[in-house]
Amino acid sequence: MKLQIIRKIGRHATAIFLITGICLLTSKGIVPTGMITLLLLAGGFFGFLFRILVMIFKILILLFIVGLFVA
Repeated sequence: MKLQIIRKIGRHATAIFLITGICLLTSKGIVPTGMITLLLLAGGFFGFLFRILVMIFKILILLFIVGLFVA
């Protein structure tokens, strides 16, 4: 179980590093040659962001419902 968590953290850290590199190169006007590969690797990061967004949305709904009961 711990090994899976470490693997997921490493995968997300790698994706963040790759996306940062893509953004920095693009801002300098250089288009990376392996753009398709980099974007495929970054797909895991976008999935991670989507899961975080869904979790935040669920928490906001929960806080709204709790606020209705308290008020």
